[in-house]
Amino acid sequence: MFKLRSKLVISVFVSLFFGMVAGITINSLNNKLILENENKVRELASKRNTDELQNIMNQLDIKSENEEIVYENIKRLEKVMKGTIINRILVVDSKGYVKFSASKLGIEKIDISTGEGTDLSVRGTMFIAKNIVKLNENSYVVHFTENYIKDDMLSIKIAIVVGAIIFLILINSRVKYISYITKNVKTIATGDLSNRIDLKYKDELRDLAQDINYMAEELQKQDINQKEFITNISHDLRTPLTTILGYSKMIERKVYKNEEELNRYISIINQKGNYLKTMMEDFFDYSRLSSRDLELEKTLINLNEVVLQLLDGEEINFKNKDLSLKVILERKATYTYGDPMLVARAFNNLISNALKYSKENSEVKVELKEKNINGVNYGVFTVENASNHPMKEEVVENLFKRLYKLDKARNDKGSGLGLAITQEIVKLHNGFVEATLCDENIRFSIGLIQHK
Repeated sequence: MFKLRSKLVISVFVSLFFGMVAGITINSLNNKLILENENKVRELASKRNTDELQNIMNQLDIKSENEEIVYENIKRLEKVMKGTIINRILVVDSKGYVKFSASKLGIEKIDISTGEGTDLSVRGTMFIAKNIVKLNENSYVVHFTENYIKDDMLSIKIAIVVGAIIFLILINSRVKYISYITKNVKTIATGDLSNRIDLKYKDELRDLAQDINYMAEELQKQDINQKEFITNISHDLRTPLTTILGYSKMIERKVYKNEEELNRYISIINQKGNYLKTMMEDFFDYSRLSSRDLELEKTLINLNEVVLQLLDGEEINFKNKDLSLKVILERKATYTYGDPMLVARAFNNLISNALKYSKENSEVKVELKEKNINGVNYGVFTVENASNHPMKEEVVENLFKRLYKLDKARNDKGSGLGLAITQEIVKLHNGFVEATLCDENIRFSIGLIQHK
């Protein structure tokens, strides 16, 4: 926050500086006007002194006429008033000799011949006063003070008010921009994902606006993908259902030539029904995995054993499709901690993908190796094959994005959610999954954190 913070700090200092200048200037002009009127000056000095004296006499509890109580209160006030310009209190007898003083002022006798009252003189913006107050028949309280005629708080008050006004003026544009951002965020939150925030300034507010625009753009992409997903679901459900209903109607009306044709109709209905079942199960699994509500049954997994079990008996399937299978495993066992059923499913999805979409008379390489990435040891499962469809870099980069053009992968053999399910499984295990182009081949990799 250095950029924005530095601007705020500068604004505060500028506001304080001009506020203090304004306070001192206005207070000086006010004092100058006051000093030009002698009667006004004396009136203000007398009022200030009277108010101060009244406050002190109340704190001394003069009305009690008890000298011991007054002595204790004087000690307390002397401590409180320590450090003031001159503000001292004495107790004297009826002849003016000092009976008590909390401070060593070197005064032995006070002239109290004038009796009770105040002797006040004015010097510029200050006044000096000697106040004599009768305590009881034998004693008097003498209060000396020297202070400013006008309260210095006036300068501070003016400085605070002027500084606050200047500060608000300096930050007004940014406050308005924050309000503008808030208004646009609310607009985006209501569903207008096409809304964007205009970029201003070169600080954290600009970064915030850019992040919000990026968020809105990503949400808009997800919204488009979601709508495409719903459209694809509708299409994928409608097509086999239409077929099932069509053949069911034909059977109901007995529109078939012989038993062989009837059995073919039933076989088609079963095939489409199984496809629907598989698709609905994948939809359910994808929804469950992506919602993060799934509780994993984690245990220690030997990844070498998982790969061997998945490939056991699969070689014949690869041969039937004119594909050669090459398997490379670590000599020592590679372990991870996770849900064995989900990990096996993620691995199997990549193997099944290669079996379905590999070019004829090509090689499929399955590999498991250990790899250190940024100081973390992973067990990396890799499937590399030559795709039977041309693959571009931009397509590969988006293969694992949520619901990215899944309709292109869909056919009667699957729902097309295999890669998306694989990604969600790997996320739940804090691993990584990626697809990369290697010359004419495509390589899928799953990395799971090793567990010793």
